[in-house]
Amino acid sequence: MSYMTEQYRALFDKAYNEGLNANKYKNVPLAHRKLTEALQYARKLIQSDPSQSDYYSVRAEKIEKVLAAMQQSMNKPGGHTYTPPVGGGSTGGYTPGGYGPVGGGSSNPLIDEDESGFYTFYSADSLNTGFDGVVGLDEAKEAVIEYVINPIKYPEAYNYDFMSNKCILLEGPPGTGKTTFAKAVAKEINQPFALVNTAALVNALVGETAKNIDKVFNALREYVRVNNCGLTVFFDEFDEVAKSRDGDDKTSHAAVPALLRNLDGMQDNKSFLIMANTNCKDMLDRGIQDRFRRKIHIPLPDLATRKRLFQDKLVKKLEPEYYSQLNFDLLAESSEGHSGRSITQVCDDFLYFMGGVKAGNKTCDNFTEAMLQILRRK
Repeated sequence: MSYMTEQYRALFDKAYNEGLNANKYKNVPLAHRKLTEALQYARKLIQSDPSQSDYYSVRAEKIEKVLAAMQQSMNKPGGHTYTPPVGGGSTGGYTPGGYGPVGGGSSNPLIDEDESGFYTFYSADSLNTGFDGVVGLDEAKEAVIEYVINPIKYPEAYNYDFMSNKCILLEGPPGTGKTTFAKAVAKEINQPFALVNTAALVNALVGETAKNIDKVFNALREYVRVNNCGLTVFFDEFDEVAKSRDGDDKTSHAAVPALLRNLDGMQDNKSFLIMANTNCKDMLDRGIQDRFRRKIHIPLPDLATRKRLFQDKLVKKLEPEYYSQLNFDLLAESSEGHSGRSITQVCDDFLYFMGGVKAGNKTCDNFTEAMLQILRRK
């Protein structure tokens, strides 16, 4: 994925969640504006990310329907106070954070988002790839295969009375692909994926953060119950709510007990796989760490992985006559200490440079050296 595509995705998610949140609090004009922004970014993503074009085409179609309903409501006298009911409504079933009827009794098509921005659902079909799309991380893959995949694949052999809650903590430096790895796990076991935005859970008002945590877990439990399915739940940037209670962080004093209560509450629910990521494992509360029975280190890429990352990021984008001139061994050796995200950005910046070369605005006699100069600036 290019750096620009990553930016479009981040901007889409931000506008989309802000639009839903504004709608929740009856600010329809703001919701309309934010969802319009999200629609624009969805259309950009359809063009820039072919692997996800079908997914964002569906999202764009849903947004268009909601915008049309909003516009119709705003055009009516007093329409700016339009508020779609929250809850199951006449949808005939539970939807995660789902709205009820919109406009003339139809169900709101934005059924895969929580209206508060606490979490986002991805169907298994919408996830990009499984382990085959994750470069390196062989030890991490083996740990998941042993702990999660094999018991599903060979239920007759794993017929012991295990503790039913499965919790995995992914820890390591930033930019190493922990979120991508978690999505790949969900794809491997063919489960929908709930990405929890832990930063959104935090509320300065006393007790509100704990209430938000309870809301999320209750919604996820209900989703599994109604849909009779498994679910991979991923807490991004877990440090936001799970810091040690021994410190001065006031959020943790309310959030950690709520997390512990809900994680323990999963013991009788075999349909959940709980995953979380952190860049600072030692900052997490000891009680939280104890609940995660598997702690998997996601390291910076080694030499062989860095070489493959450079190759994979460019082989389908860069013309063969330019690609063949790159010294990938030298690039790998020179990028020690760089994360996968950093290497992705270097490759993307190099493609911009090559665009200038092809346009005649730049000259270059050594493409490897040109990329090395970009690498040195990171």
